[in-house]
Amino acid sequence: MAFNLCGVMCSKGSMAPASYTLKQIRSRSIDVASLQEVCFSQYRYITDRLPRGYSAAFTATKSLGTCDNYDKRYGRSYGIAVIVRGSMLGPKHVKILPSGRHSVGMYAQVKGRKLFAASVHNATSVALGNEQDLESLYEWLLTKSGPVLSAGDYNAFLYQPGVARLKTFFTDADEADNEITFNPYGGRKIDYIFTSPHFAGETGDTLYTSASDHRLYLGAAWL
Repeated sequence: MAFNLCGVMCSKGSMAPASYTLKQIRSRSIDVASLQEVCFSQYRYITDRLPRGYSAAFTATKSLGTCDNYDKRYGRSYGIAVIVRGSMLGPKHVKILPSGRHSVGMYAQVKGRKLFAASVHNATSVALGNEQDLESLYEWLLTKSGPVLSAGDYNAFLYQPGVARLKTFFTDADEADNEITFNPYGGRKIDYIFTSPHFAGETGDTLYTSASDHRLYLGAAWL
């Protein structure tokens, strides 16, 4: 599952998008959730209420605003997160992209299989460094051993060279349909769930929600 909560720009840190996200993870028994534009307080709201057996990692990233959460202990951090239904193996992995954006990932044991899962939020345009982010991310992901799943708000269109490069090795879950993932401007496809060749049977769908300006992107694949 990939979901940009729009936790600052749309909701100023309210728990509404976090509550929606938590409901989707729990009701659908999501194995890997990649979250973007999430306030740390929203992240805590989700992870504090997940059933036992989940692992999660968060990293602060280039901010689009201030989380209005008044969290005295943790501040107003804003960033991205990856959540897995399984055990985290070792420390989290953080990649600082050329634009100053970040990716965060972890090795985890999910349903008896070791994999690397990452959450992505690239620069918003080519002019701001999106292509450089895509290239850097591609090279970083290729260094990871075993099955790799990288999902999130790539902020990239299907026709971009960086997306084509990723697709030389990875498969997008919704490649058959390329459904809209971002609602404004008449709807655009800028979010992806990429899986390495270790996976098979990739499928994907997006669901409209008023909780964010992005759609919920649900993907499935077998290991």
